[in-house]
Amino acid sequence: MKCPKCSKNWVAEIFWGYPSDINSLEESLEKKEIVLGGCIISNYDPKWECNHCNHRWGDAEHNFENTDSFDFDKGYNLDEVYDQ
Repeated sequence: MKCPKCSKNWVAEIFWGYPSDINSLEESLEKKEIVLGGCIISNYDPKWECNHCNHRWGDAEHNFENTDSFDFDKGYNLDEVYDQ
């Protein structure tokens, strides 16, 4: 895959969310096969980052999930609470 901005082939997938075991990601992080995107996700997060120019593009898989019912003050999904 090539970066649409600089055309370099050195591209990493962006890992969104809080990793449960950062040790399992160490090798991929060192090789820059993946980069950490952050633990706060939105509906507009990119999927790829160029390791050369840091350009980000694409659509992360979670962009297509329904996250509208997440209560940021409480830290849980309201649909899950009301389904119980």
